[in-house]
Amino acid sequence: MINDLRYGFRMLFKSPGFTAVAVLTLALGIGANTAIFTLIDAVILRSLPVRSPDELFSVGDASRPTALWYGGPMVSVFSYPLYQRLRDQNRVFTRLLASGKAGRIDMSVDDSLHEEVRGRLVSGNYFEVLGVSPVLGRTFSAEEDQTPGANPVIVISYDYWENRFARDSSILGRTLRLNDSTFTVIGVGPRHFTGDVVGSPTDIWIPLSMQAQVNPGDPRLDKRDSNWLLCMGRLKPGVSAQKARAEMTLLAQEALIDYEGAALSRDKLRDIRTQTVDVQPGARGFSWIRKHDSPLLLLLMLVVGLVLVIACANVATLLLVRASSRQKEISVRLAVGASRWRLICQLLTESALLAAMSGAAGLLLAGWGSRLSSRLASGGPNPIPFDVDVHPNLAVLAFTAVVSVVTTILFGLAPALRSTRVDLMSTLKENARTLGRSRWQLSKLLVVGQLALSLPLLTVAGLFVRSLVNLETLDVGYSRTNLVLLKADLAGSGYGPRQQLPLTRTLIERLRSVPGVLGVTVSENGIFSGTDSSTDGLQVEGFNPMRKDDSACGFNQVGPHYFQVVGVSLLAGRDFDEHDNAGAPAVAIVNDTMARFYFGNSDPLGKYILNGGERYTIVGVVKDIKERDLKGKTERRFYVPLFQEGGRIADFNFEIRARDDAARMVPAIRREMRLFDRNLRVLSLKPVRVLMDESISEDRLIAQLSGFFSVLALLLAAIGLYGVMAFAVAQRTHEIGIRMALGAAKSDVVGLVVKQGMFLTLLGVAIGLIVAFALTRVIASQLHEIGATDPTVFSAVSVLLAIVAFFACYIPACQATKVDPMVALRWE
Repeated sequence: MINDLRYGFRMLFKSPGFTAVAVLTLALGIGANTAIFTLIDAVILRSLPVRSPDELFSVGDASRPTALWYGGPMVSVFSYPLYQRLRDQNRVFTRLLASGKAGRIDMSVDDSLHEEVRGRLVSGNYFEVLGVSPVLGRTFSAEEDQTPGANPVIVISYDYWENRFARDSSILGRTLRLNDSTFTVIGVGPRHFTGDVVGSPTDIWIPLSMQAQVNPGDPRLDKRDSNWLLCMGRLKPGVSAQKARAEMTLLAQEALIDYEGAALSRDKLRDIRTQTVDVQPGARGFSWIRKHDSPLLLLLMLVVGLVLVIACANVATLLLVRASSRQKEISVRLAVGASRWRLICQLLTESALLAAMSGAAGLLLAGWGSRLSSRLASGGPNPIPFDVDVHPNLAVLAFTAVVSVVTTILFGLAPALRSTRVDLMSTLKENARTLGRSRWQLSKLLVVGQLALSLPLLTVAGLFVRSLVNLETLDVGYSRTNLVLLKADLAGSGYGPRQQLPLTRTLIERLRSVPGVLGVTVSENGIFSGTDSSTDGLQVEGFNPMRKDDSACGFNQVGPHYFQVVGVSLLAGRDFDEHDNAGAPAVAIVNDTMARFYFGNSDPLGKYILNGGERYTIVGVVKDIKERDLKGKTERRFYVPLFQEGGRIADFNFEIRARDDAARMVPAIRREMRLFDRNLRVLSLKPVRVLMDESISEDRLIAQLSGFFSVLALLLAAIGLYGVMAFAVAQRTHEIGIRMALGAAKSDVVGLVVKQGMFLTLLGVAIGLIVAFALTRVIASQLHEIGATDPTVFSAVSVLLAIVAFFACYIPACQATKVDPMVALRWE
């Protein structure tokens, strides 16, 4: 074995050009696979870095954020009172933790510039249940979670400590201001621990008892209908998940019945009895991206897997070509007594060395690629809420090793078998330098395979790109080019409930006075703001629901002239105006989809709807618009006047219509807000066009990655075709010389070579189209406004592949015409 390794290294470094090309080709394939696997490991496979993660069980399901009170059969998030009841009364968990997103947190240190941090409110036993020990200081105690507002302490993550405070050990005892409340740092979490929600890392952990201080104006600890907490715990010995599920479901149902009290109706009781609380293994933590993004990650894994197969076929072709220069060496070794199996082992050793070098290089590329992919997803101008720890671990290293071994077999075995099957008498001749018919046929087969696999990859990328273009150019029902959305947190800025609506009117007038502003309105759920409101108990005059879903509908509270400012067409009736206030009759406007569903061809104007005990008279019908998602069908939706409702609103969204480009108006609007109130918390100020782009960031990332990998596959296939055709020209130098000596024109020689290469191309395209038709059906649900077998895309990628293949054949064909007939005739 040692001798084989030494000889293998000597032979590889004897041909540095071949070795470099082969290593680079395989490294790209291995690196791409390892990079995507690293993401899959981080999102799907990896357990939380805590003590005995297999003992953890989640209560509820973060991938299905269905609240107890909002119409789903599964309880997935909990109120604080319900968590306390489950924690104190259950007999199946040793301890039960709770955690919830803290919302937007502005942090300042020593009165320095404010910055936004990612915070999580957690129960006092959070770190104890997870079995996480701090690297510095301490974590929370159970007592620090008992008295609301009494323990302003925080634990910061290792990454935040490293990036923000340069691992300063004096951080303990330091005070930070979070949303105008002072907190003391008592500990630093361990390295690589970013919380219990994968894909949403935490910078700081805050006791649940401090929720009102972190979210001023939105106290939730005493509210039974505020469902926002995720729960996790460790089961007692001998308790099964099924038993825990049954007990937690019973406790939740009993709690809801108690909460209803005298208002409990028969229908409500029936709904309560259908509620369930899921208990599942929680070793991998909570993650909405696991359920949402797993299919796309697995699809990318399939794509890069095909890229690796193409890379292996490419290197196998190079090995077959290289074997022609080693025919005499192999023949001599066979002639002097070496066994064929011994030579196969030697050639496979050389292939294994190539794979090992490629694996090492691929691991370096993978580290860069996985970090880049995660950064593209979670950062940049259009971020995706996707931020995972992509450091390589043993699983990633093992995967790279396995892939390297598999590639050795894929690209090394067939050439080794073919190269050692030789005719000793003919190959020992001085002029025996041809590839051999069997090896030539294998080379052509490998090229056809590369082309056939490249086409479906190009097709998938083309479909994703077309789908993205369709989303970017979709008619949303209004002009997206000169509309700005400003989101302000009035409650968090110190304004009480009675001050908020008058302040909102004043803000509208101030914003209208900004030069270049054509109109301003306000809404509870701003256009593409990321928030929404819905009901599952809507009653409509003259409509009898047949299914529970028939009573489900989205709604929004909007200000005067909302549809005029946004630019939505009125199909019937009127827009809201200043007269629709608290003293006026309750009115509503419905979208076209809702009007058609509930009223058919009847006129909905003057009809009433009932929601939450309030009766609204329909005064208008508006055109369907896209206001929170560019994908999917338009849902039923109604609108009510914001100044008429007067209810508590978390954030106020101001839609601002500008005369010119929206991006140019943002600085002027920001200046006006600072002049109005420097302490007013502006959560977001962006053109709506940018918000729309952010909503399809995932589609853009998938289009970019699939496009990159498909182009890489096309490049590898083209290089493989070029290499085979160039070698074919070299092998046929004597034949070409004779043809030219007998009067053949250069165009005839070019046509001869190109014809041979294009035949292989057409064969690859034909096979590739069959594979593409099957593969694209897998992504049909991910496409928008385009079919999985779109003829335009299939035709375009086929033509593109043919053009690239033509040039890959044309270049060596032109080189063939430069053969001197006299030199060619003396070649043998």
